Amino acid sequence: MSSQPTHRSNLSAFQGILRVRRLIRPDYRDLWLVVAFSVAVGVLALALPIAVQMLFNYVAFGAILQPLVVLGIVLLFVLTLAACMRTVISFVVELLQRRVFARSVADLGERLPRISKESFCSSPGPEVVNRFFDVLNVQKSGATLLLDGIAMVLQTVIGLVIVAFYHPFLLGFSAILLFSGCVVIFVLGRSAVRTAVDESTAKYKVAATLQEVAHNHLAFKLADAHGLSFARADAAAKDYILARRRHFRIVLRQIIGALFVQVVAASSLFMIGGYLVISEQLTLGQLVAAELIVTTALSSFTKIAEKLGSLYDLMAGAYKLTSLMDMPTERELGEAHAGGAEPASLDIRDVTFAYPDGRNALAGISLRIDPGERLAIIGGHASGKSTLVDLIDAAREPTNGRIELDGVDMRELRVGSIRRNIAVASEIDIIAGTVEQNVLLGRPGTTAADARAALDAVGLLEEMRALPNGLASDLSMTGAPLSTSQRARLVIARALAGRPRLLIIDDLLDMVDQNGRRKLAEWLGSGEWPCTVILLSRNNWVSSIADRTVHLSRPTPQQPATLQPVNAQPSGAQDLGERGFGETNTEDRS
Repeated sequence: MSSQPTHRSNLSAFQGILRVRRLIRPDYRDLWLVVAFSVAVGVLALALPIAVQMLFNYVAFGAILQPLVVLGIVLLFVLTLAACMRTVISFVVELLQRRVFARSVADLGERLPRISKESFCSSPGPEVVNRFFDVLNVQKSGATLLLDGIAMVLQTVIGLVIVAFYHPFLLGFSAILLFSGCVVIFVLGRSAVRTAVDESTAKYKVAATLQEVAHNHLAFKLADAHGLSFARADAAAKDYILARRRHFRIVLRQIIGALFVQVVAASSLFMIGGYLVISEQLTLGQLVAAELIVTTALSSFTKIAEKLGSLYDLMAGAYKLTSLMDMPTERELGEAHAGGAEPASLDIRDVTFAYPDGRNALAGISLRIDPGERLAIIGGHASGKSTLVDLIDAAREPTNGRIELDGVDMRELRVGSIRRNIAVASEIDIIAGTVEQNVLLGRPGTTAADARAALDAVGLLEEMRALPNGLASDLSMTGAPLSTSQRARLVIARALAGRPRLLIIDDLLDMVDQNGRRKLAEWLGSGEWPCTVILLSRNNWVSSIADRTVHLSRPTPQQPATLQPVNAQPSGAQDLGERGFGETNTEDRS
């Protein structure tokens, strides 16, 4: 595997600032309060060196006790006021951290279900969602910079400005020192934001690699299969170490530059100040005050260089969060489709679909499904069944042609409106929660009675009631303690609970055991749930519980998938014999 990171960012410092600005835009009012208080704290922090200067002057012209007491009281008041402001800043920054976290969670919780399917095809889902954890970097780095960074910058700048008024030599000294600071930050720190993003990307690659091993732990339990796990983890760790090394090299040269400036500036001020005092161009009190101010400024400057790593982490975190929030979502425009209570009709008109890489999946698909009809679509692996389901469910848009729901072009309808009429039971995806929660999913308008009715329709109600806590029994994300057949039927019940007008079951029937198939066949033949049904499967037994069957041919490089009718007599569930349920590899009657 390559030792180079798989992703290289072109993010500049200016673009990083814009990303941070976008993330904190709703909190501008409080941020200005923090900045204003930080300015005040930075100014008040100079009270001590100024008081020392005045004290030296008093001593030089004679020891007078009263001015010393007044000076001490004023200094106590000023430092107390600065401490109070620091407390307010800490409280406001804590509120900002909470808001950024809560706002990010709310935004992603609402956005993730609407992200387009193509986005997750190009980037693995766990790796993408893991970017959310950069909100912690944004919180901590942002808090550090707000609490310390602003104050240190202001102390450095204001202190050097005050020193500049003492003497023209010190004015030049301050100007050179400020210029040196700009060189350390902007010249020595070039490409730092880009390398910080690269480091963050490599970090999430490591997390995604370990998650993959944890998700497929049974596969890696095979004899000696742990070698592959180690090799992938080692390669991901190597990518991270290299990315971290490149980034730290930039941060380290900035720290070295800041320390060099500090050493040279402190030595220079000592010699310049001493010369000015000897030549009586500067008082001893001014020299001591200048030394204190510059020492504080240089110390702050060095700390700023050390905090630059936090600034880069903040920019990288903001980039990751905003890129997650920028992932394209499904279209929201269109009219609402009321539909009604009757089963839906579907008309697929000469539909063609090609993936972004140019691979054709479907070509010239035309199919009319009447209200209440039970249609079986038979196709092998990679025949395009799931792609067709995505098109019907509006998860993808046809490249050519159109699909009409109740005679209305689906491109003119809102996706949410379409899914209130169409329900898809496809992959076995179980959420960590109770059986009832897995069926209802918190959808408005669905009730516990709907959950019980749906479970009963697929023959699961009594089986779920037999669990220790009945429908309140907890399920893990893997579906335990349910069997594969029970999980498949649970997903079908979930789709049924919303009372769809069109129900699509994609390949799940092949995972259902014989008894479960019998229950589903009885439900299909009962007519108690008025809806149009599309059954997609790899096996021909599904034809026996459908009114009509079509065959989806497997695509080849020369020929995309097409639909072909199958001569099958309609038959209800009551006409099915044992053979229809027990065998899954019957001869293809097409």
